[in-house]
Amino acid sequence: MESKPMLFCDTKTVLTYMKANFRFDLALKIPSIRKAEKAAPLFINRLELHDNCLIVNRTEYKIRAYRQCQANVGLHKGEVFYDFDEFGYKLNLDDSITPGDVKFFYAGNKHRLKDYGMQNECPEKKKRSIPCNHSIRLYVSDSMYELPYKNMKIYQLMKRLLTIFIGNRRGEWIIKNFRPQDNVLRWPVETRKPIVRNFEFGTCTHNKLYGLPPIIDTSVPLTTLKMSDISYIIEDHPLFKNVEHLMISNHVSTPTVSDLFSIKTPIVTLTSPATLDTFLGQLITMFMEKPRPIGVRYSIVVKKKTNISKINHPKEIRKHRE
Repeated sequence: MESKPMLFCDTKTVLTYMKANFRFDLALKIPSIRKAEKAAPLFINRLELHDNCLIVNRTEYKIRAYRQCQANVGLHKGEVFYDFDEFGYKLNLDDSITPGDVKFFYAGNKHRLKDYGMQNECPEKKKRSIPCNHSIRLYVSDSMYELPYKNMKIYQLMKRLLTIFIGNRRGEWIIKNFRPQDNVLRWPVETRKPIVRNFEFGTCTHNKLYGLPPIIDTSVPLTTLKMSDISYIIEDHPLFKNVEHLMISNHVSTPTVSDLFSIKTPIVTLTSPATLDTFLGQLITMFMEKPRPIGVRYSIVVKKKTNISKINHPKEIRKHRE
């Protein structure tokens, strides 16, 4: 029986029912299906981005720089997790920003850190007769791909992978659990905004709050928004208006709970490393004195269970009753 190639619409239909990580692997190996893959609806269960690692569902794409100087000049050899220049310095993040990237960090410190293993400059910079053999490695499952470091750096390969996977996407795509990195988000220049169900972005900063709306579709409510800390006084940001459940972990300072009273998210959950008996009196005072939006439910998860019946704060409650 003669085999026939699938039509564009048939390819879209088949790709729609494939898992995201399998689709992306096919797109890497078969460029001819990339147009259909971009047009087909996409559902990603888990998307996690780091400076040198990309996780799609259960598939991990790890990127490493391999340093191999043939001349024996005391340089550190082997794999490293960061980009470096010709002098052995770690590449400054400001020097690696490309169009479409979103900066989540404060760029006030431009000091370059030198690798402790680099005792001398790279022989290639000194124009020695023996060239270096630096390369970049991509690990996918049990496979390893290697490219010359002169042609590609870690941040460039990360950008290229994300462009192949999610760049120029035309069909609707949904991310159930999305966790971007804390430094720079290597987002493609042109792509359709995804619908995100659950979002986690670590420490809450000004740059992150204002950097997310251009990336994700904020018109669709987020089921949960998770952050691990608050680095400044947080107010009712437009992003919170479309969040159903705001979760803040490692919330240490109890008095700053009142800063959250301007947020109109239906459910706010705080996780504190302290025990309940250490700040129950302060909580009673805050919730009695500070005005709060109507319809917001606050939950405070503490370090360990406490028998509330053993905690008696009659003075605080009596003061506010009077």
